[in-house]
Amino acid sequence: MTSHRREPILMMAYTYYESDPRVIREAEAAVEGGFEVDFLALRRPGSPPTEMARGVRLIRLNQAKYRGRGHVRYLLAYMKFFFSCLVMTTRLFFARRYRVIHVNNMPDFLVFSTFIPRLFGTKVILDIHDPMPNTFASKFKGGEGGFFYRLLLWQERLSAAYCSRIVTVHDPVRDGILLKHGLAPGSISVIANFADDILFPLRQSFKSDDIIRLIFHGTILERSGLGMLLVALSHVRHKDRVVLKIIGEGDFSQTLTGMIQSLNLRDVVQFDNRSYPVHSILDQIADCNVGIVPLEISSVTNYALPLKLLEYISLGLPVVSVRNKAISYYLGENDCLFFERDNPDSLSAALDRLAEDPDTVMRYRERSVALRGRFSWSGEKKKYVALLRDLTGVEGRSDGIT
Repeated sequence: MTSHRREPILMMAYTYYESDPRVIREAEAAVEGGFEVDFLALRRPGSPPTEMARGVRLIRLNQAKYRGRGHVRYLLAYMKFFFSCLVMTTRLFFARRYRVIHVNNMPDFLVFSTFIPRLFGTKVILDIHDPMPNTFASKFKGGEGGFFYRLLLWQERLSAAYCSRIVTVHDPVRDGILLKHGLAPGSISVIANFADDILFPLRQSFKSDDIIRLIFHGTILERSGLGMLLVALSHVRHKDRVVLKIIGEGDFSQTLTGMIQSLNLRDVVQFDNRSYPVHSILDQIADCNVGIVPLEISSVTNYALPLKLLEYISLGLPVVSVRNKAISYYLGENDCLFFERDNPDSLSAALDRLAEDPDTVMRYRERSVALRGRFSWSGEKKKYVALLRDLTGVEGRSDGIT
């Protein structure tokens, strides 16, 4: 690539761009690597239809995110976004001549909105954040093996076969789900969903004071385990020394608000029911000193490696977490204060232990400090830019990512 010519690529996701860490990291990595990035996303009410964000040209389509419990309405929302992307992608392609289009799931079938560019030889990446068949089976309690699950499995395989490359978030998802679904091993690259070590720098000063200030930030879903966390808090002996801050929005927000009231936790739990831009979230959690990852374990969350867990580690915060296959794959028994899955009493005992023993808090703080280098985005960023360069045939720049 010459110094005056930046290769354009297109990215798209059914998401609010400014609140989605993975898509932001990838888009900004591409810009840093010497590419021009156009990004198709949802439009939050009040947001401008187009905007430049740290070098990324955002094109917000006239659609907000559906929040609800109906799987048919979810699919209808996905279909609406698909057709909007189909029209916009085709229009943009003839002006920009993209050599690579990066499509983030869900849904997987969004890749077919690139049909016209694909005919002209454009390479298409499918980035599987969440395996769609398992996610819907977990979310709507439909189980695996029914007609709807098989339909989603079929579209996942078809979407993957259509693409030039598949990217996913970590090794357990690739090995434990996608390969078992029949996706070709040679087509899948792992660009791990690790924490942005620049955005979440190590806290140099850390004090284990008398109050355990728990933090949970992210999408508010039933499978996030927040219901069990509130039950555990209601059982904690040291309610005067344990408080919780929850930041985020999602389908479970209304239920969560009701539980805070019914469990009489208004003085213990602060629920900030909104999503903040990724680049401003650090200010919202600055007064917290322990990260909490209560995750409800299911067929899909068993393979989840919550980004928030790695962000807490990146900050050097001690972490209280449940175990699943992905977390156990990356973290050892003594790396976090683990509690038993689906067991509020085990969680409340862990919280009481922290409240009673500052040395335990500091010990897990030291583990996070030691671990943070393993889970940084800096290394994954280089892998992602190398993938883009391979697919476009563009050589690296001397002033970009090496």
